[in-house]
Amino acid sequence: MTKKRIRIERIILLVLAAVILCLSIALAVTGSKYKALKQNSASASEALVSAQQAQESLAGQKQQEASSYQDALNEQSAAYESEKNELNDKISELNKQIALKKATTTTKPGETPATPNPQPQPTVPSKVPDLSAKTIYLTFDDGPSSRTPEVLRILKQYGVKATFFVINGGKYNKYMKDIVADGHTIALHSYSHDYKKIYSSETAYFQDLQQISDLVYNETGVRSNVVRFPGGSSNTVSRKYNKGIMSRLTAQMADKGYAYFDWNVSSGDANGNSIPAATLINNCRKLPSKQTVVVLMHDAGAKKTTVAALPAIIEYYKAAGCKFGTLSASTPTVHQRVLN
Repeated sequence: MTKKRIRIERIILLVLAAVILCLSIALAVTGSKYKALKQNSASASEALVSAQQAQESLAGQKQQEASSYQDALNEQSAAYESEKNELNDKISELNKQIALKKATTTTKPGETPATPNPQPQPTVPSKVPDLSAKTIYLTFDDGPSSRTPEVLRILKQYGVKATFFVINGGKYNKYMKDIVADGHTIALHSYSHDYKKIYSSETAYFQDLQQISDLVYNETGVRSNVVRFPGGSSNTVSRKYNKGIMSRLTAQMADKGYAYFDWNVSSGDANGNSIPAATLINNCRKLPSKQTVVVLMHDAGAKKTTVAALPAIIEYYKAAGCKFGTLSASTPTVHQRVLN
């Protein structure tokens, strides 16, 4: 009986040992597979992160390349437009000389040489209202340009001072010192005049503003604090790039030491490059009830009719008894309603 019992116990122990051995082997195999699976998962995660980083880097590179290409294209377009305007001016001048020469060479003996018919000039109306209580602030955006010397000559001829909201005019920046030398106010518009760039953030706007401020100072020695936003404070195009940015910018200007001005009379020359001079003149005669009148015009190479209209605009204001002034931080503000 005892031997049989011992034999049974030994069999049980052997079975238990076999079971334990099988369980140990199973655990070892499972652990190895789990470890391998974990390593594979980690490798897959690293590969995914690397792929995402590579994709982001490639996208950033492509975006930078596209931005650089667009900037270069804009610069080329601006250069082409300027050169085209200068060439058109030269062609026009040559045509005048040719017409004059033909008129002179075709004159018969005893006849008076013919002269080209002068272009009709807009005249001041016979009845002009009394506007002596108003002060006119003529302002010119987007200069200096090839037109700046003409504008300065007309202003000097009539003894009128104006305010020039300037940008980076490249080779025409040399005219900035002429603006100051003639006693006009030089003010800040934008260095790049690139809406997408300057209205992308408050930081981008004030960086651009500092750039044009430094350029004006380097060219003239004047540190201006008079500003006009590209498109005016009421522009809505900025909404495409940063919703609400104009509300935030206008709220910060005074704290940063700047006085910004919009306008309450527009010549309309922003609507195109060939607006008839008569249209510009009539637009400038539509005055608000406010005594401070800020007139918007543009000093750009393509604005030939603005230069042609300027004498009649000044003559009308003078005939109406208006005073003329230049903008400063102490001038009564003319602000439009902010729409973004």
